[in-house]
Amino acid sequence: MRTKKQREAIVEEALKRFDVAKDAWREIYELAVEDIRFVDEDGAQWDDAAKLARHKRPSMTFDKLSQAVDQTVGDHLQNKPGIKIRGAEDDDADVAEIYEGLIRQIESRGGRAYKTGFKFAAKGGFGAWMLDHDYVSDMSMDQDIILRELKNPFSVLVDPVVQVSRVKDMQWGFLFTDMPRAEFEAKWPKAQSTLSESYKAIGSQQVGWISEDEVRVADYFRLTPVSKVICQLSTGEVVDKDEFAPIADEMAAQGVTVERERKVSAKKLERFKVTALEVLEEVECIGQRIPIVPIFGKQSNINGKMVTRGLVRKGKDPQRLYNYERSNYIETVALAPKQQIMATPKMIKGHEARWRDMNTSSDPVLLFNFDEGQMPQRVGLSQVPTALVTGLQMSADDIKSATGIYDAGLGARSNETSGRAIRARQLEGDTATYEFTDELVDAMTYTGEIMCEWIPLVYDATRQIRILGEDDAEEVVAINKPTIDLQTGEEITLNDLSRGKYDVKVTVGASYSTRRVETAEQLAQVMQGNPELGQIIADQYFKSLDLVGADEVIERVRKMGIQRGYIEPTDAEKQEMAEKSQQNRDPSQEMQQQAQMRLLAANVAEAEAKVGEIQSRIQMNQAKAREGAPTTDPMDVAEFELKRDLELAELELKKREQDRRDAEFRFSVEKEARDIERERAEGARSLVLRMVDGELVV
Repeated sequence: MRTKKQREAIVEEALKRFDVAKDAWREIYELAVEDIRFVDEDGAQWDDAAKLARHKRPSMTFDKLSQAVDQTVGDHLQNKPGIKIRGAEDDDADVAEIYEGLIRQIESRGGRAYKTGFKFAAKGGFGAWMLDHDYVSDMSMDQDIILRELKNPFSVLVDPVVQVSRVKDMQWGFLFTDMPRAEFEAKWPKAQSTLSESYKAIGSQQVGWISEDEVRVADYFRLTPVSKVICQLSTGEVVDKDEFAPIADEMAAQGVTVERERKVSAKKLERFKVTALEVLEEVECIGQRIPIVPIFGKQSNINGKMVTRGLVRKGKDPQRLYNYERSNYIETVALAPKQQIMATPKMIKGHEARWRDMNTSSDPVLLFNFDEGQMPQRVGLSQVPTALVTGLQMSADDIKSATGIYDAGLGARSNETSGRAIRARQLEGDTATYEFTDELVDAMTYTGEIMCEWIPLVYDATRQIRILGEDDAEEVVAINKPTIDLQTGEEITLNDLSRGKYDVKVTVGASYSTRRVETAEQLAQVMQGNPELGQIIADQYFKSLDLVGADEVIERVRKMGIQRGYIEPTDAEKQEMAEKSQQNRDPSQEMQQQAQMRLLAANVAEAEAKVGEIQSRIQMNQAKAREGAPTTDPMDVAEFELKRDLELAELELKKREQDRRDAEFRFSVEKEARDIERERAEGARSLVLRMVDGELVV
């Protein structure tokens, strides 16, 4: 429990660091907000001065920047980066697979976090998400890691050191919200929510934290230095000495001892909920990294000052000019009909209303008066200035140049005609925006490193967890489960998540669904060219198709392949085949085989008894000879006869054992042959595969 003085020191430190971060990020945030408003807020592409200057003239918006942003975000959604976990040693491969599947499960629950962060980075150059952990339910002692979406990334302030160094180097950070006063007082009824005179005299640190209507509450994260001793065991493993001490005696009994020790400096993560006046809560947390993950746009550094931008910033001026020229174009075209009629007052006398409404009226009759034999005449149609049309085209091209995304990249027809040329222009757009993907990879790598650090601390008990495969198939696995090794008889831990070290790598490529479609197309081509090979790979072909009932078709295809010998059955399929064979066995034949096996077993037992009897007689005679007592048989004759009988009995025993094994083998072969023939007949009736017009038909 911290003292009052310590809690006050925490608040003072938090306020100072908050102001430092706010000043450091102010310009970056202001520019980012302006960029986001430009594409997302109605009317934001016209500033107030431009609207005032045009007064009642058209001021219309023809947003082309949003299309570039949507294209970049869409490419990301179709080619989502994935976190891959690799064990530092070969023995860690199985646990690394569980780590990777668990991370996929965590990402699936908080999937919008990446999308929202990336969208903000693509628009304004800054986005964020965070990692957290909490109990599964109010009635559980188990916790889960949570990937939290931050709908407002500008409620985040992180250590400005990331502007000149790596994200993993930050030492503190904030996630804050301005709560309505009534909500705050209901949640923390005993907390202070008004500034006293003494606090008002402190200065500006509390400005913006407390108002009449709102109270700012911040989650303040910080890393504090701690020292610890690590030791290397005789097994080569390096552990924390404090964690090893309670089990040192048990490990010593198993021959595991401490060989070396070293004192190291480490960090401890702390988290506090604070206002400008006090610490509201100290939140339980784990790990040695700040769990707030920023993601940036295109970065640069000018005289030691960080610059980050999205797609919008460089395209705003061309977009404004395009809106201005399109509005002028519409105005010019709209006004053109009013300049097309020449008439004298006498010609339209008495019909003024009709002539005045001629552009809006649907009346097909237009009356006039002759004036000295002349009638109203149309002059040549007003032409839209060529310079205006040229300016429109130039502004549209300037927007493409600013974003790096051209017509082909947006799916529109351009001047490219060949498929290769279109693909090359699309790749130019992908290259121009790839820096956003690269920044996402960096942010996800940091996220994966935090998850690998947290997993053995959060999932530290014996429990069952759900993991996801690359194809989003769920699997339930038991972790940290004590069991007995049948070979050594020692207790081991199954799927021990605290064991091993793991590396994080983020890969970028097509999504699983996209790759599945491509696989189906390639397999179809292979099967069309080689129908015999199509029979062998048919199960993989159907796996790549997203069809209703595909699982049943795959099962039938695999059964046929197993029967014909070109598909290796899984353990589950072997078990199913054994159970089915047991159910389909002929009872009379089974009884006959069992009777034969019992007879053979009795013969073996009889031979074993005879061998045992002879061995006992030999041992008894040898014992009497040592004691000088008379034997029941003369030694020279008895010894020879007993040994001869023993050899004959052992030969008989071996023969009967061989007969029994031969019978077992013969019965198993006959049964397998009958089962294969029966299942082959069933498979032939249930499934026929053939290629028709290049497609596999069932």
